[in-house]
Amino acid sequence: MHTASFPRPASKARFHTVMLACLGFTIAMTAALVYVVSRPQTPQVQSAEQHAITMCWQRSEDPARTAIYRSTHGQACQEMEKQYRLKFGQAPEAS
Repeated sequence: MHTASFPRPASKARFHTVMLACLGFTIAMTAALVYVVSRPQTPQVQSAEQHAITMCWQRSEDPARTAIYRSTHGQACQEMEKQYRLKFGQAPEAS
């Protein structure tokens, strides 16, 4: 005799709990992203990002690193500069 295999109520409750937790996590991450993107860009933030770009270029020009590292790191620095231009509407200062 074949009996149908139906989920037990406990496993259904566990499934719904996990799904609600995933939904809550998704909402929390979306809210965090909105908060970060909507914050005002202060001169301190701009200065910190400028400093990060400067340090990036210094690391990418380190002769002790391999050519592949310098090339890859240089591409990352270019992307940082691109994002800086989009965010602040100007190119980062040359250092």
